[in-house]
Amino acid sequence: MKVALITLLLQASALFTQNAGPAKTPGEIKEELIVIEREIGRANLNCDYQYFDRVEAEEFIFTDASGGISDKKQDMAGEKDCRKTEGTYDVDDAEVRIYGQAAVVTGRVTINAKNKEGVAVTRRSRFTDVFVWRDDRWQLVAGHSSRIPAAPSAK
Repeated sequence: MKVALITLLLQASALFTQNAGPAKTPGEIKEELIVIEREIGRANLNCDYQYFDRVEAEEFIFTDASGGISDKKQDMAGEKDCRKTEGTYDVDDAEVRIYGQAAVVTGRVTINAKNKEGVAVTRRSRFTDVFVWRDDRWQLVAGHSSRIPAAPSAK
């Protein structure tokens, strides 16, 4: 009887620990998620689809600025057309809100790179990403990005 009770308590403890979320402070969680956002940028520039495969949940969905949506399968299919780009991907004005085993990250991204014609371009956007803590890691389940229009040039 004692062995059965101990086994039951261990299983319940393991289940609770698995669903408890990361064993980190809110500050450490926020920094970890901002690092993930920077890694997403690096992976975009370097066509690192192995990174996307790890960080995106199977049910991942992305909404672009024009209202188009894509899922993980469609995102991963983009690898064949990806072209590595020299440039920078800077995340700033980032905020992280933690809700138990979920987190919402918002921020601004500035990309400085060359387009297909070799001309230097700067693109700025705002993003919202939703993560869940699952399998001892943060997984991206939803994302949205909206382009920030370029400021009109002074005459």
